[in-house]
Amino acid sequence: MFFDFVKRNSRKTRKENGVYFASLIVSIVAFYVILSLGEQDVMLYLKTIESNAVERLLLMIPVLYGVSLVFVFFLVYFANRYQLQQRSHEFGLYLMMGMKQSKLFFMIMGETIWNGIVALCIGLPISLFLTAIINLTTSRLVGMGIIGQSFRISWTGIGLTICGFFIVQLLAMLLLSFTMSRKEPMDLLHEEKEKSQTTLAPKWGAASLLYGAALLFGTIFLCVAYGMAILYLRNFDYKIFALILLIGVGGTFFLFRGLGSLIGVYVKRKGSTSTGLSMFTARQLQENVLHQWSSLAISSLLILMALVCFAFGTSTALTNSAVANRTVDYTFNGEENEIAPVLQSDKLAPYIETYYGMALHSFYSSEGEPHYHFAWTNLIETISNQADSEPKEILLNNFSMQSMPYFIALSSYNSMLEAAGKKTIVLADDEVAMYTSDDTGAPYDLLKDTLKKNPSVEIAENEYTLLPTLYSDNIVADRAITLMYSLIVPDALFEQYFDTEETWLWNMTLKDDFIEEKGLMQAMFEVDQLLDPTGLQFESYLASMGRQLFFTVAGSYTTFYLGVMFLIIANTVLGLNFLMQQRSTRGRYQTLAMLGANVEAICASARKQIWLYFSLVISVAVVSGIFGIWSLLTAMPTTVYSLKNSAVIALVVLLFILIEVVYIRMIQRKSDEEIRKLNEID
Repeated sequence: MFFDFVKRNSRKTRKENGVYFASLIVSIVAFYVILSLGEQDVMLYLKTIESNAVERLLLMIPVLYGVSLVFVFFLVYFANRYQLQQRSHEFGLYLMMGMKQSKLFFMIMGETIWNGIVALCIGLPISLFLTAIINLTTSRLVGMGIIGQSFRISWTGIGLTICGFFIVQLLAMLLLSFTMSRKEPMDLLHEEKEKSQTTLAPKWGAASLLYGAALLFGTIFLCVAYGMAILYLRNFDYKIFALILLIGVGGTFFLFRGLGSLIGVYVKRKGSTSTGLSMFTARQLQENVLHQWSSLAISSLLILMALVCFAFGTSTALTNSAVANRTVDYTFNGEENEIAPVLQSDKLAPYIETYYGMALHSFYSSEGEPHYHFAWTNLIETISNQADSEPKEILLNNFSMQSMPYFIALSSYNSMLEAAGKKTIVLADDEVAMYTSDDTGAPYDLLKDTLKKNPSVEIAENEYTLLPTLYSDNIVADRAITLMYSLIVPDALFEQYFDTEETWLWNMTLKDDFIEEKGLMQAMFEVDQLLDPTGLQFESYLASMGRQLFFTVAGSYTTFYLGVMFLIIANTVLGLNFLMQQRSTRGRYQTLAMLGANVEAICASARKQIWLYFSLVISVAVVSGIFGIWSLLTAMPTTVYSLKNSAVIALVVLLFILIEVVYIRMIQRKSDEEIRKLNEID
């Protein structure tokens, strides 16, 4: 009997608090997705390549889990406080009719446990399906198939999800239900009594000046933060970052503190010309902003963090596309007479497109002395003429230390470009090209701009002009060799100082049709099985691919996870704040009905309030997000844009819009229900 009573109340609670219940389900999904990361196929594969890095990532999972529990605790506490306050009259009647306080306590806890079980029964199947989709999507983003793809269930993830979810639920409800059950019946019966509200008649005294000053300072602070983000965040100095963060957060709070006065000015100007319930709508919105400016600012900052997390996760997934940077599949270390017979054998030849020597050599002799005079003099002078900046100082310091670079034979580099389907380089006798393995960051961009001015370098007694293009394609399979600054030189110049027969690096690429048939990872995995018994010393692109995939998984999983958590909390707090404010001013809606306003007009006014209420918060977050994301992406490696990547970005944007629209619609439906309940309005 008691259990059936609890089930009926739980079903009623879920129906009346759909926003909160949906947030719980999303939290469960987010918990399992991050907890099951270590048992996904992609991570199991990466453990064979980047075991140390993967282990360090997995050590971060408990930290993310713990932080998430704290977030969800406040979400559950805040939402259930609203829910229990809404039912205070009901609880008071139960006590008046003879229910013991202990039984009321167990009833509330029973409803919480039952709703938690229902949420888990819905959320866990969704989680299992979503993790499989994410696993496949992650591999697609980097352009690879997964070796041995299979469906797995993380029982550890399920266990921790259930335990963490119930611990948070029960802890929050223990605090709330204990307080609620200790109240006297009369206190519960009158707890819903409307709170007195501040009169919002226009005042042009100290308060108005304070709100106006807050709005002005908030706007100025935000503009300063935006400007500093564009100008200085690119170098990612932590002191500058902390200053920008402090100014931006302060500006957001000041802005929302003063927005009420701006709405008040609008109300005063439109007061004489307004029709219908437009004045009531504006006044209600103004009061919401005035009374809840701090929670609005916090929600806006949470949405901003969610946007930045989504942008960072998307950029990480698109930037770290291993296939986009692929130029070499295998690099062998050894003599040609050892390597060629193996690559030309009947077992391997059907898979190989081409192989070639990568002729490179330091300008130093074997005794450690330079072969001839070399100097970056003109290039350093050209860099010195650039505007003063931190990247300029980095470049000058780097070139002062790189007195003897590596030389790369033009024919070898062109062989690599041809194998990768890229345009080859043409050099005159007096031209050389600059190469760097470090192809990211502001110094790289500055060097690219500097080369457009056609500086030169000195080799022996001659001067050679640098091509205006900076090259950074991988010259080996796994970046086992990284060359900070090197020169691609004509073969005649290379052979003048070095013997090409001493080439010790040999690159090999697989056939395109073989890769298309098997997929890149599976094709290379199959060739690895054939090469392992040969005893040759080689580096496979699988290692580089695994490293890229690790960065993609680590960046996209964790940032999307945090973004979802921030978005859930921000929207739930926004929605419940509005509903609590609406409930505390329900007498005004009753008065409108008594004055002749029909129910649909009142509901339409409330729906418009909700749109404006959410729009204020989201618009501030989006504007801040534009500058924050702009600065973030300029400080990161350039994303390889394509139609597929544009589709991914569009999908993330649409997902954000969809989440916001769904939340707004749920709050509007709940608002309509509450208004229709007032005095049994129908």
